[in-house]
Amino acid sequence: MASATSKPAQVSIYKGNAQQRRSGKGARDVNYYVTEVTTLGDGSIKRETFRTDAKGNNSVKVQEATVKDGKETSNTVSSNATAAERKALSDPRSQLKNSIKQQTNNANKERIKNETDAAAGGLTDAGKKNQEVLGGGSGNNATQPESGDSQAAPPTSTAGTRVFENMQYPSSIAAGQDVIQFTALSYAVKQLSGFTFGGRDRVPVGTKGGRSKGTVTLPIQSGIKDQNAANWGDETMNPAQIAAAGFALSGITGGADGMGKSINEMKSQVQNGTADFSEAFANTFAEQASQVKGLLSRTAGKIINPNLELLFQKPSLRPFSFTFRMSARNADEAKEIIRIIRFFKQNMAPQKGGGSGGESANLFLKAPNTFQVHYLHRGVDAGEEHKFIGRMKECAMTSFEVDYTPDGNYSTYEDGVMTSYTISMSMKELEPVFFEDYDDGDIPADAIGF
Repeated sequence: MASATSKPAQVSIYKGNAQQRRSGKGARDVNYYVTEVTTLGDGSIKRETFRTDAKGNNSVKVQEATVKDGKETSNTVSSNATAAERKALSDPRSQLKNSIKQQTNNANKERIKNETDAAAGGLTDAGKKNQEVLGGGSGNNATQPESGDSQAAPPTSTAGTRVFENMQYPSSIAAGQDVIQFTALSYAVKQLSGFTFGGRDRVPVGTKGGRSKGTVTLPIQSGIKDQNAANWGDETMNPAQIAAAGFALSGITGGADGMGKSINEMKSQVQNGTADFSEAFANTFAEQASQVKGLLSRTAGKIINPNLELLFQKPSLRPFSFTFRMSARNADEAKEIIRIIRFFKQNMAPQKGGGSGGESANLFLKAPNTFQVHYLHRGVDAGEEHKFIGRMKECAMTSFEVDYTPDGNYSTYEDGVMTSYTISMSMKELEPVFFEDYDDGDIPADAIGF
């Protein structure tokens, strides 16, 4: 059997009640701990954690765990463990648990150097999995000074509110850091104006009141991109269709004189190309009579010109997607994360009460709120829209997803708030981007625009 022991690590543990731990005023125990990792005869790995002095002597076992084939087979807290240690060992984000994980990794590296049988948990994938399970939990480097400890300031969940104030994550964004800002807006309908609809003005940065229902400010993530597109398609028009269209257009725009002129032009073309027209018409009628296609191509090696052309069909609406990882560092930040998630979920939901009242109150549903997104540059032009990232028009949120276990395991604070959340959202602009939008007076000449 091969074994290795980590160096002693100093760990601070709160031993006060929950309220004292949240306020940071509770009493602490400061002890030293070492972790020993041993390969057993059946291929399993045992991890033992001891309370010691600063030199690693006078050890007292506080916990023992065994792992085999990537699964924890036993986990026992010693009767020698104090009440504060028991609480810390049950908290996956405690300083003691983080210390044990780090010590396990360090001891495992030393054990592997002395290990001759890699299959026992050394360098194989199974061994790596054993090491991860053996360490247990995840978190910060516990041998480094922390603002909290094993039971410090677990965030408390708070229900959201319909009045969404300006929110941001993290709570203290570094000065000068560029950000992305989402503003929720009540949906604005467009009014008929002659043969078209009136425009929808783009909401500027910092808009408050009116349509604005609050904002969320987040750090700009990687993967920023936009995709401008226009729909073009293949279209054909054979000579008969061209003649019919010309005849109809001449009649509409030129009246009887226009129709007469169009007829004379068609007669002239027929007379000047008698052989070609005769061949084309003969083959066309023969194809229809025999239900055979491509007769002209087979007999003469040619086809009637389809006048194929790529033609503009319609503009395109741009889609956008965003993903953000949010991990609370204190109770206030946890509350803000919960409010931010609710902000997006509630504002993208359709609204009841589209009727005039009474029995028709729920006859219709009103459109969800929409979103205006701004990239903000906080450098020289602090707080201004980023000139070198494409702007976005007002958007509808088409989907919103929350991953409550982004690390692949269920992990919460003492009150149930998840230790980390990942949110993913998809949006689509309400209107296409037009050529004239780039000449908007609010867009600097040296900016990308949309």
